[in-house]
Amino acid sequence: MKREERERQLRQDIHSLRVTKFGWTVEEFKGLLVHLGLGDSLKALDELALTELKLILMQFRKASRPDEYTYDKQGMYMHALMKRARWSIYELRTFMITHYKKSHWNILNQKERRAVIAMLQNYIKQQENNNTTNKETPNGHPTNPQG
Repeated sequence: MKREERERQLRQDIHSLRVTKFGWTVEEFKGLLVHLGLGDSLKALDELALTELKLILMQFRKASRPDEYTYDKQGMYMHALMKRARWSIYELRTFMITHYKKSHWNILNQKERRAVIAMLQNYIKQQENNNTTNKETPNGHPTNPQG
């Protein structure tokens, strides 16, 4: 099989995984590719990059139950933080793939898990700070927290 044929087959396999396992639209997938620094098209990637991307996507295990039931105790805490931060599972997976090249919480090591939890906690803290500085008085004017 020629290199072009192998690359075409890899692109087809990746798009199959995109649809069947992740349910990502083309736009969501292109966003992930951009975050990974791979550009926005699979056609621009060589055989090695396509193979690596396919292997990353294949590590994902599809469960018949919702994700929150497949987590350990720490994962359930992370899931609660994710919901509190108003993140979707797509955003979390994109973050994990972008930063750790892993598609599911259960694949992360302890250091990576702590980093994800810390990131979500910081995100929640920033949201809460933004909400307190943007509160309005009963007359509809913003408050000045500094007096």
